Amino acid sequence: MDEHFKKRYGVYDGIDTGTFKHIPEISCYNNNYYIGLKREGSVTNDLIFAHSDDDNLTEYYIVNGNSVTYIGYEFTNEGLLNLSDVEFT
Repeated sequence: MDEHFKKRYGVYDGIDTGTFKHIPEISCYNNNYYIGLKREGSVTNDLIFAHSDDDNLTEYYIVNGNSVTYIGYEFTNEGLLNLSDVEFT
């Protein structure tokens, strides 16, 4: 992972994903949206999209306008986001 990515999104590394506020109005089944953190230098909180499989994995993305940035994954039984710039396979 490069330093720019780590500097920009590092605040999410190891965070308890239960701290994100769920947005049920635009979420469904394995595709959920959350209000994330307000990162340094930002005037708004991040909008986070989380896609879960039916096993034990959830992948997290930050939505910014028409683009999304993959920021990591969590194993559901652990509840902590593992920061990564490479999608989990």
